[in-house]
Amino acid sequence: DVAIKKSKELNFVNVYNDHLAQHSSTTCRREVVHHLIRRYSSEKYKNKRTRSFLYFGKSGFLVGRDSETMKIGRDSETMKLLRVLHLGGLRFHFASNGNLIHLRYLGIHGYYFSYYLAFISKLRFLQTLDASSDASGHIISETVDLRKLTSLRHVIGKFFGELLIGDAANLQTLRSISSDSWNKLKHELLINLRDLEIYEYSTSEERRVPVSWASLTKLRNLRVLKLRAKCGVYLWLESEEAVRSMDVISPSLESVTLVGITFEEDPMPFFQKMPRLEGLILENCHYSGGKMSVSEQGFGRLRKLCFFMESLDELQIEEEAMP
Repeated sequence: DVAIKKSKELNFVNVYNDHLAQHSSTTCRREVVHHLIRRYSSEKYKNKRTRSFLYFGKSGFLVGRDSETMKIGRDSETMKLLRVLHLGGLRFHFASNGNLIHLRYLGIHGYYFSYYLAFISKLRFLQTLDASSDASGHIISETVDLRKLTSLRHVIGKFFGELLIGDAANLQTLRSISSDSWNKLKHELLINLRDLEIYEYSTSEERRVPVSWASLTKLRNLRVLKLRAKCGVYLWLESEEAVRSMDVISPSLESVTLVGITFEEDPMPFFQKMPRLEGLILENCHYSGGKMSVSEQGFGRLRKLCFFMESLDELQIEEEAMP
């Protein structure tokens, strides 16, 4: 309460809520709007100094179409200094969006993602695209073309449809992408990728989708990896002979989480070659061999090891392993 009070005194933030009707400040740069967006939009509001606009609350309101709400839709296009725009579940109409050249962050619900596709494709300098604010984890099945957004650093959402990424040298976070889209990317260009999640949600008859570990070894700065498959759909992790023969694999990886993965052989010798690995989680994975082994001096930096596998009968750990 003290922080909010002080923020209002300094015009740092202008908060709209159910209990106190306020008039918009023409000098306030950061605004947080609760679900009474209709009352807010009906105000004769125009603030060209706005840097941040965040909406929280109920979903589904359409702003910028009817006569009452058209005002806010037009005025938002004149916010040339806007850098942060978090719409959540709000459907917000933009007739034109060429003026938002300073926008760096866009947050929307995955459920409404298709509504904003044309808008997003023109945000050339956008750095963070966050479509994860939908609590239901809505799957984005449409083709998403981000090839013109060359400044992207973080892309977050369940992108099950084809995800087109152009010059991805700046990309640091990609959560999550389908295995099919991942296999089509030029992995050698993802030189700064640090956080990757591949999520498989296949509805086809083919239930074994291969993911080549060779494609992952090209990610020199990858620190966090998660491979996840929906129940009943199994990702098949391919570790080619050229990869298995390496003394060190993925030297930057610190955390690996595998959900619904099928192993054709004991993966422990493979993971032990990751020198910086600190966390390894295997959940609902399948391995018909029944026994996994951790060799002497294996997992020198491992701090967290979690197994949730009904098919695993025995985990053998040699002395001096996991020091």
